[in-house]
Amino acid sequence: MSGRGRRSALVQEPGPLWLLSSEMPQSEIDLHLGARAERRFVFDGASPAPFGARAMLRLEPDIGLMSLFAPRTAVSLPVRDLCAEGKALLLRPADGALIVTCGARRAVVGGREAILLMAPPQATLLPMQISRLDCLTIPTGAVSERARLLAQELRVFGAGDDALQMLGNYGAALLRGMIPIRTPELHELARHFMFDLVNIMSPESLPGREPRHRRDERMNAIKSDIEARLEDRRLTAREIADRHGISLRYLQKLFEDEGTTFSEFVLQRRLDRALRLLQSAGSWETSITEIAFGVGFGDLSYFNRTFRRRFGAAPRDIRANQRAIVAVQA
Repeated sequence: MSGRGRRSALVQEPGPLWLLSSEMPQSEIDLHLGARAERRFVFDGASPAPFGARAMLRLEPDIGLMSLFAPRTAVSLPVRDLCAEGKALLLRPADGALIVTCGARRAVVGGREAILLMAPPQATLLPMQISRLDCLTIPTGAVSERARLLAQELRVFGAGDDALQMLGNYGAALLRGMIPIRTPELHELARHFMFDLVNIMSPESLPGREPRHRRDERMNAIKSDIEARLEDRRLTAREIADRHGISLRYLQKLFEDEGTTFSEFVLQRRLDRALRLLQSAGSWETSITEIAFGVGFGDLSYFNRTFRRRFGAAPRDIRANQRAIVAVQA
């Protein structure tokens, strides 16, 4: 079943409901929905989902549970877009990383981990390469004192927590229509069962060395953040460390574990981006100086010198060779 219209005008029978942006490619629709026959509504214009997500899956009647597909990435977004004041919010990215900032506190939530927020209007989210973000809205009165304290500390619930895994499986079954909730009594039972699971979840223990998967997720988020800011000539390790809520020394250690440094990584990414532009016919009218400054270099001679060292040829030679190749192919 499909239709077009405004979300507020939808009147549905109980069950899963897909809300799709008309800008979502058919290939992505097929990927997420496949051949399943869930009800779907396509909206013209802006996506009806929060954070500019291309699709949203929720239940009708709404029980505060939803999945957002392909939310905007590398853009800081206010949590109030997801949750009204007086509500708590549990967030669980399926992959990538979610950077949560609330006042002076920051947390990095990796794939299949979760975080509970008790003051959503004051928090912001920075999604990094997340394909799906699962969300559960909870009345603050249903949150235990223990869970409130963990939320205030921005503690992260590990992917291996039994209660979190049960919540994930139960929520997925609800959203797929595998557990029907057609009566008000079942509606309330489902909600409170999920709330109880949230209240008994335990945060990941973080003494000593950070678990490998956590460090990998954190490093992926840091690299994505750097990639989005390569053109900023004033980009520093201190700025990135502050943005991700870690010490400068720990940031340096993360890069050292990969056999490089922050400065070397930034330099290589800028050179790689410059190479792609020099080889792209769409940039052949752009001067080499403009390309160098556009990818974050502040000194042309330094750019030429490091480019030659990296690729074994001068930027102008790379461009000339690429033009010759295209001419021969034509």
